[in-house]
Amino acid sequence: MKYVFVDGEVVTPHSVIDSGVVAVEEKKIKSVSQLSANKIDKEYEVINCAGKILMPGFIDVHTHGALGYDFTDEKPDTCSVLSRHYYAHGVTTLLATLSPLSHSLLIPAVHRLAGYCGKNREHSNIYGIHLEGPYLNRAMRGGNRGEYFETPEIDKWREVFVAGQGYVRLMTVAPELTGIISVMEDAIRNGVVIALGHSSADGETAQRAINLGAKQVTHVFNSMPPLHHREVGILAESLLSDKLDVQLIADGAHVHPKIIKLATKVKGADHIMLITDSIRATEVGDGEYYSAGEKVSVRNGIVHLENGTLAGSTLVLEKALRLIVREVGVDLPEASRMVSLNAARSLGIDKETGSIEANKRADIVVLDGDFNVDMTMRAGQIEYKRFPIPQMAK
Repeated sequence: MKYVFVDGEVVTPHSVIDSGVVAVEEKKIKSVSQLSANKIDKEYEVINCAGKILMPGFIDVHTHGALGYDFTDEKPDTCSVLSRHYYAHGVTTLLATLSPLSHSLLIPAVHRLAGYCGKNREHSNIYGIHLEGPYLNRAMRGGNRGEYFETPEIDKWREVFVAGQGYVRLMTVAPELTGIISVMEDAIRNGVVIALGHSSADGETAQRAINLGAKQVTHVFNSMPPLHHREVGILAESLLSDKLDVQLIADGAHVHPKIIKLATKVKGADHIMLITDSIRATEVGDGEYYSAGEKVSVRNGIVHLENGTLAGSTLVLEKALRLIVREVGVDLPEASRMVSLNAARSLGIDKETGSIEANKRADIVVLDGDFNVDMTMRAGQIEYKRFPIPQMAK
C-alpha cells in the first residue's frame, strides 16, 4: 500500500516542516517535503493531516505492562494485548521489561518473550527484552523484591542469555556488585546494551563501568542516591558522561519538571530517552495491584509501595511528550529525539528507525494539537487509528 501524509507539521530531528508531505512506499519513507501545488500520484492513499503533528514512532526501552497485563505473565495473549496497547499510544518499538524474578521463573519468562519476538519479528512492535536485573543493589531496590536479586554468576547469566535466543537487547545492572564485571563483559560481547541502575555506585565505580562499555542509565534520579555537592556518585557521572544516555520518567511525579529542565540543560536533548516504566495498572485505574512481586497502591495514577516508595508508573509516552514540551519547554525536534531517535541510536537501530527521513522504515505517529495519538503506522502498515482517516482530493 502507498500512503502520503499531507499538510501536517512534520517533525524531523532538527526542524519542523510546516505543511509537510511524507510519502510511504514498500514499508519505507520514500520522501519528506513541503506541500506544493503539484498533484499527488493517484496510486497513493492520501491522508489529510491538517492541524496534526507527524513524529517518528515512539520507542520505549523500559515498560513492564498495562491493561492488567505484565510481561512476566504466562497468559498466552499477554504480548498481543500489550502490543496493541503500545500501538494505541504511538509506540512502534519497545523492549518488554522483566522485573527481577527467581532464576527458576526468569528462564521461562525470557524464553516465552523470545519465542514471541521470533515468531512476530516482522509485524510486532516488541523488539526484544530488557532485563531490569536481577543484578541490582538491594539497598536501591525501588519497587522490586530484594529477595529476587542475585549475586552475579557468569554461568547463571549465560543460562538467561541462551534462553533469550538473541532477543535480550538491554540489561540493567548495579556496577558495584562483586562479580558483575565478567557478566557485563560477556553481555556486551554478545550485543547486549548495559544500563546502570538500582545502584549506589560511587563515581569511580560508575566510571569503570562506563569505560567497560555501559551505554545507558535506568530511570535517572530514581533508585540511586541524590546528588551530593562533596561526593561524586552515579547520578553525577550519569549527567556528566557523554558516553551515557539516560532514561527518564517524565510523569511529573518521579522527577519534578524543573529538575527535568535542569537535566536537559546539563545532559542535552541528545542523551535523554523518555520511558514509561509502566506497570499492569496502566489504563486500568486506581486501586490495589501486584507488580514486580510487591503489593502496590495506585492513587491519582501514581504508584506506591505500602512504605510510600514509588514503584513504576501508569504513564503513556504521549503524556510524557506533552509534559516535556509544555512544562519543560523542549522544542518539537528535541522532543522527537528524546522520544525516539536517542533510543534507536543506543540500541543500534537508528539507521532503520527513530526519525522521519527518506529511506527509513515508515514508523510514524500522527498526533493532534494536544499530543493525543490519532494514528500509528509501523513499517508502512497502519496499526492504530482513533478516528476514520480523513481523505483529500488528489
